Amino acid sequence: MRTHTGNSDVLIVYDSIRSGKRAKELCDRLAQQLAPDGKLNFSVWSLSALQLPTLAQAAAREAEHAALLIVAVHGDKTLTRRVKSLLHTCARAIHAADGALVAQLHGILKMNAELCPAYGCLREIAGHSGARFFSEAVELPDDELDSSLEAIHERAQPNTTLLEVILQRH
Repeated sequence: MRTHTGNSDVLIVYDSIRSGKRAKELCDRLAQQLAPDGKLNFSVWSLSALQLPTLAQAAAREAEHAALLIVAVHGDKTLTRRVKSLLHTCARAIHAADGALVAQLHGILKMNAELCPAYGCLREIAGHSGARFFSEAVELPDDELDSSLEAIHERAQPNTTLLEVILQRH
């Protein structure tokens, strides 16, 4: 990272609220270790927001000042072309700052981390940009409710059929 004192910037990209929360917790731990006399400034972006070109451009501008890019996603997630392109841009900026890309993978077993699609994609992005690459598989507690749009939709799906049956009876 750029400095061990003063300010350092971190760009977090996440796919669900709880994975974003875990990435923020990683930032807090890093701040205690790497910048005890300074401050980690972080910018947080959801994958769904990055589908919008104007927000993707804003995130790319944030990356120009970042020394660390944390991508917190489900390990089985396949990233869209637009997000991959943005992450390539961000990783080049991270490399220029002598920083690193961290893949924080959720929903997979630690022993399978290197086999999942997100790991391969992010490792490739780091390799092409020259940024250092680190990864960790994070097992999320079952009691944490995932509030991402996808998770809400998945939870609502089984209830839809029941609702249709009830409505048809009336």
